[in-house]
Amino acid sequence: MKFSIRLKFISQQHDPVKLNIDYHAAFLYLLKSGLSHVDADIFNQLYKKNTPKLYTLSVYFPQAKFSRSTVILGEQNNAYWQFSTENFRLGLSFYNAFVYLFQRGPWAYDKNYQVVFSSPKQLKEPVITTNTIRAKTASPLVVRQDNHLFLSGTQAANLTVFNTVLQGNMLSRFKAYYPETICKMIKDLKFVPINTRKTVVRSFGIFIEVTVGEFILYGDPVLLNLIVRNGLGIRTGNFSGFLEYLGGENQ
Repeated sequence: MKFSIRLKFISQQHDPVKLNIDYHAAFLYLLKSGLSHVDADIFNQLYKKNTPKLYTLSVYFPQAKFSRSTVILGEQNNAYWQFSTENFRLGLSFYNAFVYLFQRGPWAYDKNYQVVFSSPKQLKEPVITTNTIRAKTASPLVVRQDNHLFLSGTQAANLTVFNTVLQGNMLSRFKAYYPETICKMIKDLKFVPINTRKTVVRSFGIFIEVTVGEFILYGDPVLLNLIVRNGLGIRTGNFSGFLEYLGGENQ
């Protein structure tokens, strides 16, 4: 289940809207507010426990300008928030959460701005039947070797190590939700960069090395479908790992 929501920011001073570059926490706070009202069980399962997230999020700011500390929104003062999951029950709860935010707005974003949500618009999902796909990041890819070391998947990286760690990250997320037959497919998952770069993002007060750009994924079509719907890598519930499918072929 995949959908998009348009956000409109309102400034009382009619000045350009400037958001803190570390905007993830404010966005997630709003999402939690909606989810806690429409499905307390799912909210408690996801956010009262250390639960792997079987969904992915992205935010796009049209015509925005980025600096080290702020995001200056474009002329329309808007943003687009995307959500995706393979789990229909989970997707329906989040869909209802966004409907709640739409119906009860505007919402306080911070002391300077309010935000208005549109009704969520469901998006078409690809059906992958090939063992090779091209994709690009709609939100940065996060791969973590341990609590203090993040890896990037670029041409200059040690891709053997990167793929081993990526496989471990995916297994840590999927093993709680999918049977062993699915989890065994992860050992053959392979990431090959096409046009990627390493960058650093600030999220929840910490700086994280991430990968952005276009790449190829090799794997079983069943697994590739799950990855495109649930996100690649870790921290997918914190605006990471959302993929845009560009096409596939068999090899």
